[in-house]
Amino acid sequence: MNKLKFLGRGSGYNVKEGNTSAYIIRNDTLLLIDCGEDVFKKVVEKNLIDSIKNIHILITHMHSDHVGSLGSFVGYCYWKSKITSNIYFYEKEKVGKFLELTGAIEGESFILHNTDNKRIDSLELMLSSSITEHAKTVNAYSFVLKFDKGNDIFYSGDTCKTNIDVIPFLKDGNIIYHDTCLNDCKGNVHTSLRVLSETVPMEYRKQVYCIHIDGENFAQEAEKQGFNVAQVI
Repeated sequence: MNKLKFLGRGSGYNVKEGNTSAYIIRNDTLLLIDCGEDVFKKVVEKNLIDSIKNIHILITHMHSDHVGSLGSFVGYCYWKSKITSNIYFYEKEKVGKFLELTGAIEGESFILHNTDNKRIDSLELMLSSSITEHAKTVNAYSFVLKFDKGNDIFYSGDTCKTNIDVIPFLKDGNIIYHDTCLNDCKGNVHTSLRVLSETVPMEYRKQVYCIHIDGENFAQEAEKQGFNVAQVI
């Protein structure tokens, strides 16, 4: 089964759980989703780029808990291993300017890509993104990873509204990783556990993994509702 591994699973201010960031390693290729403030440190500590030849980074949005150490990671990959990172974000110019301000050079340490049905051969998948609802001042995007073999993956990114037809997607045996929180206040820019429970029928909840969690007792509450919670490996 196609699944993601996680370096962190916390909300922006949940430092105990770390910045939410997921990855896959296959065929000398690393696919990393988001690179927040503490992610670069974890990548180095886990020796994730040892024996890696190709790096692909998906960015969901520009909040610092999702891009805060991106410049350091891109620089490290280039200067240590001479790997040019492939970065995918719908608003290419924004992430390019961000990296330029850190001293990175486009075409040298990184290459920017759009996110419209992009193929990554070494991972045997197609990726696409779609805009979702999150903060008013920052556009956020969800990703779908369509694998040549096995189940597909929907990765919500930070969102207060699911932008995929959930039931048919899960009925086909696919997996969802979804922003979820205990906070259920009016105007919440994230998806509360209550809202997710109203969206996903009980029979499909084991195919849904909660990410970007906000409270110490979140895992127990989510599991009571029949959901899985992403595990940091």
